[in-house]
Parts: sequence; C-alpha cells; structure tokens
Amino acid sequence: MSKPAKPAPKGDPVPVVVRQAEERDKDRLVEIMDACWEATWMPFMPPAVPARYRNENLGRAFVENAWQTCRVAEDTTGKHGVTGFSFLLDKQIKTIQVPPKMQHRGVGRALLEDAEAELAKAGHASAYVECDVFNARAAVFYRAMGYEETGRIDTDMLGYKLATHVFEKPLGSK
Repeated sequence: MSKPAKPAPKGDPVPVVVRQAEERDKDRLVEIMDACWEATWMPFMPPAVPARYRNENLGRAFVENAWQTCRVAEDTTGKHGVTGFSFLLDKQIKTIQVPPKMQHRGVGRALLEDAEAELAKAGHASAYVECDVFNARAAVFYRAMGYEETGRIDTDMLGYKLATHVFEKPLGSK
C-alpha cells in the first residue's frame, strides 16, 4: 500500500451553483470519481482492489447507473466547470466527491448544504453519511458541518473489509 495523499492546499474559494446532473456531465463525473478514488481510497487498499476498480472501469459503471440522481457543483466563473458532485439515496448522502485540487475551496460545503436541503425537501428529519475511518479529512469536515458520529460499521469495498464511521445530523440545524 502506498502513502496517503497529502491534503490539498487551501485555495481561493470557488463560487459554485449546485444543479441536477445532466447527461453532458457524465465524462466529468467519471474524471472526478477516478481522481477521488486515486487520492482517497487507493493508498489504503491492497493492490487487487485498485486493479479491479481500473479493470472493470467501476467509476464509469457508477456514473452510468447514477448520473441522473446526482447533483453537481459547477463553477459560476466558467474557469473550472463541474467541480464536484453528490449522490443521495433515501436519507443517506451516499457520496460527495470533490477532486483534490478543488478541496478546501467551498465546493464540498456547497454540495453538502444542497444535499441537506434536498433531503429536507423530501421530508427527511435527518441525514446520514458514512465515511471510511482512514478518510480523516472527510470525518473532520462532517463533524465541522454539525454531524455526530452515531456508530461504526464494517463495510466491503470490492471485497476488502473496511471500518466505517456513521454520522448523522438532524436537518434544519447548522
């Protein structure tokens, strides 16, 4: 296993609008998914797991199945285009993906706040998100955004067992 990626340096905030994903966004969503996979998961996985991810083109497979329910953050200046995305399932924020060069610039916050608004609009009283324990940056982010850890579960990432935080937040609170 390789060393974890260094945290992205803080950059200037990127003004974004969050909108429903469109078919024209699919290739960019795959790029984001692959960049996040390489930076976040690959350093902690045994070699067979990233090989399977690449060989089976699992980033593309996810996007092909889920793009219609994703929300994207798009840079309003036109400089960066789509800078991240979220995917919701029931009351769970299944994923927020922001590539390393766009992290610490307000994109994740915009996506999370939008996800919470979407969940509240759907009538959910709370939102929850899972975060693998090795993803300390994400755990810090969720805690800073008002999420409390309600437990830990064991999950499976392509046949590799992972310990995962479960965070929950009542909606309507900051």
